[in-house]
Amino acid sequence: MKTKLLTTFEKWANWKSILLLFALQMLFNLVILPGVSSSDTHDLPVLDLQFWYTPQRAYEIIGAYPAELLRSAAIGRLTVDMVYPLVYGLLISLLLIVTFRRAFAKKDFADWAVFIPWGGVLGDYLENISLSTLYLQYPAELTTLAWMASIFTATKWTLIGIAFVLVLIGAVKLTFDKKQA
Repeated sequence: MKTKLLTTFEKWANWKSILLLFALQMLFNLVILPGVSSSDTHDLPVLDLQFWYTPQRAYEIIGAYPAELLRSAAIGRLTVDMVYPLVYGLLISLLLIVTFRRAFAKKDFADWAVFIPWGGVLGDYLENISLSTLYLQYPAELTTLAWMASIFTATKWTLIGIAFVLVLIGAVKLTFDKKQA
């Protein structure tokens, strides 16, 4: 399974695909997600964008949302925000192939690094489902689920951060190797 996915990712790992995915990610970040979450109509914090939060903080934020915004946020997490992780997961994986994996071509860990963003994608999906449930069940407070949502959010950001650090390490190593040649 790993080899088949790597082969598929390798076929797509070129700057044209990366630029297309980057443009799509920017479209999501600047237009689609703000429109779905109505973040352009309010100045309230968004739990997805926090690194960590307690259930108390989550419910402070959720409690500040009007009812129609809670419903809209839940629907957005379960629809559009289920597509977005696929875009950034693939983008980061392709970046890892053209940088980190090429820089460390003979190392098995470089193959596995390509899959780190997909752990972040899984965390994002679990976060979306958890937050949607919290939004739809409010004013009931589901403390355990709020803790789990926070863990999923932190996991998402941690794995995506690690993946970007690996992209940077690969790019630096490739640049250094070129200067040495």
